[in-house]
Amino acid sequence: MLIFTVLSMICSPSAELFQMAGALKKLWSKIRLEIIWRLLWLVSTAIAYTVRFTVEGGERFDNMLSSGRGGIIVLWHGKTMLPIFWCRGRGIWSIISPSADGELQDRIVRSRGYRTIRGSSGGNGVRAFLGAAKCIRDGGVVAITPDGPRGPANVVQLGTVLLAERSECDVMPIGVACRPVWRLNSWDRHMIPKPFARAVIYFGETIRVSACENDDDRRIQAEKLAELINECDRRAELLLDKKENGGIARDI
Repeated sequence: MLIFTVLSMICSPSAELFQMAGALKKLWSKIRLEIIWRLLWLVSTAIAYTVRFTVEGGERFDNMLSSGRGGIIVLWHGKTMLPIFWCRGRGIWSIISPSADGELQDRIVRSRGYRTIRGSSGGNGVRAFLGAAKCIRDGGVVAITPDGPRGPANVVQLGTVLLAERSECDVMPIGVACRPVWRLNSWDRHMIPKPFARAVIYFGETIRVSACENDDDRRIQAEKLAELINECDRRAELLLDKKENGGIARDI
């Protein structure tokens, strides 16, 4: 009797059968997400523990976290893996895209002791902006990749400038250098360190974004902020050269 019932459902699909198929699809999506993020966490953690870190300006980072005044740290989207690992467990807030890829990122960064704000530069941008502004007012530090979540790479979007302007808080650029690495075939050429790589994380001097009258002023501030991040990247590269070349750095 059961076989005939199942065959009847297949031959004459009902609303219940479609609901069952939908439920199974959702269940598989959840299982797949759980498997993927745990594998990514395991691989990234195993690699990161082998990396030989050098940190410059760490006291500036510590002062921002302990000041209670709130702040923003900014770095390029393609260089987040190592700073996320090194800064783990400090209660930093991170803005994460509400996309499927963002769900993976959300689970990984929360597993490393971060707190997350879900939103992006698209439809959920207002929610992310308001959430980040509240965190800063409450004394929290928010990490932002100002060229994310979709690029263009190494270009600061105006939302980051607006948040810094309205929050009237310190902004700290971060530079990252690492060798040897793999590069993903993604818009940001995401950097994945190879096992036992050397890496430098450079915490730059904090700045304040000047009050802007219009978006043209904000574009100027965005270009200045991009140059500060790039300068921190260059300083990180110089320090990495010194580590690799016995204290002698090449010009960049």
